[in-house]
Amino acid sequence: MRRKVKVKERTEEYIAGEQCSHYWIIEMAKGKKSRGVCKYCGESKDFLNSMPDFNMPKRQKNPLDLPEMPEVEMDEDSKS
Repeated sequence: MRRKVKVKERTEEYIAGEQCSHYWIIEMAKGKKSRGVCKYCGESKDFLNSMPDFNMPKRQKNPLDLPEMPEVEMDEDSKS
């Protein structure tokens, strides 16, 4: 089923960056960055296509391991 929809185009002037709530139209990803252009004011900006590499510091031990307890000598007199 096809429907025809009429769309009215409205033109308003915006001052770039001051009062514009940007609506970014971003080109398809082709590399590390993609260029985006605001639909309303025409301002352009680069967007990253992936998160930058971040190396977390590696822990020496598993945080769920119990701490090592020192050896304790028992007196011969104690029964517990």
